[in-house]
Amino acid sequence: MNYIGGNWEKGLGATYASINPRNETILWEGNYASKTQIKSAIDCASKAHSKWSSLSFKERLEIIKNFYNLLEKNAQTVSEIITLETGKVGHDAESEVSAARAKLKNVLDAYEDRTGAKKNVTNIMETSLTHHSLGIVCVIGPFNFPLHLPNGQITPSLLAGNTVIFKPSESTPLISEYMMMLWEEAGIPKGVINLLHGKKWVVQNLVKHSKIKGIFFTGGYDAGRSIHASVSGEIDKLVALELGGINPIVVWNTNKIKQVKNIILESAFISTGQRCTCARKLILPKNKYGKKILDSIKKDLSDPRITNHFLGPLISNEARLKVISQQKKLKKIGARIIKESKVPKGKGFFITPGLIDSTNLKERFDEEIFGPILQVHFVGSFSEAIDEANNTKFGLAASLISDSRPLFDEFHSSINSGLVNFNATTTGASGALPFGGVGKSGNYRPAGFYAADFCAWPKSSVLKKL
Repeated sequence: MNYIGGNWEKGLGATYASINPRNETILWEGNYASKTQIKSAIDCASKAHSKWSSLSFKERLEIIKNFYNLLEKNAQTVSEIITLETGKVGHDAESEVSAARAKLKNVLDAYEDRTGAKKNVTNIMETSLTHHSLGIVCVIGPFNFPLHLPNGQITPSLLAGNTVIFKPSESTPLISEYMMMLWEEAGIPKGVINLLHGKKWVVQNLVKHSKIKGIFFTGGYDAGRSIHASVSGEIDKLVALELGGINPIVVWNTNKIKQVKNIILESAFISTGQRCTCARKLILPKNKYGKKILDSIKKDLSDPRITNHFLGPLISNEARLKVISQQKKLKKIGARIIKESKVPKGKGFFITPGLIDSTNLKERFDEEIFGPILQVHFVGSFSEAIDEANNTKFGLAASLISDSRPLFDEFHSSINSGLVNFNATTTGASGALPFGGVGKSGNYRPAGFYAADFCAWPKSSVLKKL
């Protein structure tokens, strides 16, 4: 069901279903929104904006707090729905709910630090800074974090006085509807948040509309580029893109094999490799030590106790076929398959983890493999390791594992990534810090703590006495 102007409406577009990726059963069936319903949602959001933005900060915050209290109360149900719809292992889904629940404090801190109102008074004049809502914003959510990531943009948008049209991934309609039920129960006024189901053409109709002033997208590079192209020349639209990554993890000057191995495994295979920050490239020294690390990882990838901790199914059969196709492409251009990623027999969109030596490719491979395949590169020096880490047009996350802090200082200053970690996973990110990348990983509009920046615009004033 679509949620428009405070009412639940059956979609008038094409039918589709949400499939349980573990057993391929149908979890949810419904319809995409029609052009008429898109227009209706925009009209409702436009009508609601004046009243919502005129409420005091305290009044808006009270409703938002109600939602987060309900989220805490229903955390187990939310986690179970996420597990059903995405295929995540239980602790992974629970972690997403915990991260979503922690979002409010970070959003409030960001509002105070990044936006809000500020005043400075001297003997001769006063300066003031206030921030104001954009109007209607469109939040386009991903399947891999269907609760946490959209709310990381919905919450600061609402706090700043915007109204929202939320278009979730077509793979996760069930959790998005449950989330909207919680917002409705929290007392969100009619039209302030609207939910529309749909595919690419729904997104295109939304982002091109003249009343949409902010577009916040999390997903793959191709889709983000398409959205950016759709609004090219419309300078009054704020577009924030959080896209993918080919994230390197470099190991240098440490003998702590067990700790190293655990960091690598989690970085590459958590959420079955379906995180934009998952490690895609492991860069090792070309010596016995590097081979020892590789052998240790290979051994663990044959241990169900290890793989079951991180791996569920991929989100769809299409996603699985793409991963297998990319593996074949790598092999064709000279990669050595150490452990082949395969499609097991039985129901569900499962795939086994893969390990590939891409040191001697005949041509460059710069595609994000959104699944459990880790490419290994052997290099002769630390400077070569940095060069290989930067050998991509993406720039989201990177990590160095080492006993040497000076090496990390060099790594940090040289790496073209928005997130650069030391002795931590590439997926490790703090909600109290900005989140985003450079190059094909985003358009310099980081989310996380800096999401407040793209939810409001500043108005500066100088006041003097005559």
